[in-house]
Amino acid sequence: MQLTRYCLTPRTPFLFVFFLLFGSVVWAQSGNGNVKTNAPRRISFAEAQKLLGGETEGNLTNQPNKFTRTRLRDGRVLELFYPLTLRASGKRRAATAPGYGMLYESESVLSETSRPRHALEDLIPDGRFFVANVPMLVARLEKRLGGKLDYSRGSLRRLDSLIASYHSSHTTAQTEPQFFQQVTAYYGEVLRRSLNAEWKVRDEKVTATRTHAEPNLIANLNGRAKELRPWSSVLTALANEDVRGVRLSKVFEEDLAAAQ
Repeated sequence: MQLTRYCLTPRTPFLFVFFLLFGSVVWAQSGNGNVKTNAPRRISFAEAQKLLGGETEGNLTNQPNKFTRTRLRDGRVLELFYPLTLRASGKRRAATAPGYGMLYESESVLSETSRPRHALEDLIPDGRFFVANVPMLVARLEKRLGGKLDYSRGSLRRLDSLIASYHSSHTTAQTEPQFFQQVTAYYGEVLRRSLNAEWKVRDEKVTATRTHAEPNLIANLNGRAKELRPWSSVLTALANEDVRGVRLSKVFEEDLAAAQ
């Protein structure tokens, strides 16, 4: 999995910016189903306009009647997304997306919210701790399932059923870290045993000053070391809305084929 970074420039299509920023905020707030401390607050367009009374709108970023970012006198930062009219095209009718505001407690909070993040930052904060606790995480998964697991390919179908049940009451953006870690631990162990691999933590570079410890697998296949990311496959099954419903038992076969 590659870490995707989004760079917004004055030439970036405004519709893309509008939905990208909104989606990023939703994801940041809902990694474990709870709003994070100091998370930005979404407010109505009318409320945002009231906050701009007496302020110099757009003193940080100004795209008139599209998007402005303003540092308020009290130190907070307000991003204002103006209503967006989508023109009719073909069979599509004209529509209007309502404007809204995003309120940050400070510029430092804005910077923290918008910085590049690793996909595992909230789900597996410490890869080394995760690897050391794989047996305990598998035991907790077995308790969740109400029975022992035998590390066979067939046992992954039980995970497919568990994930389907989980998705019936959670969106893909509400993946709980504990659940993700338990499923990843077991899936990784099935893959590790099938390939006679071993867990290996890699410090993946996120920014010039930040790295994140990934719990990966290293398999020696035909004299060559092959690195696999079991967490990436589980992330696809649990948190990728585009392939919602994908079965881990199927992904497993794909991972084996790719490794060999």
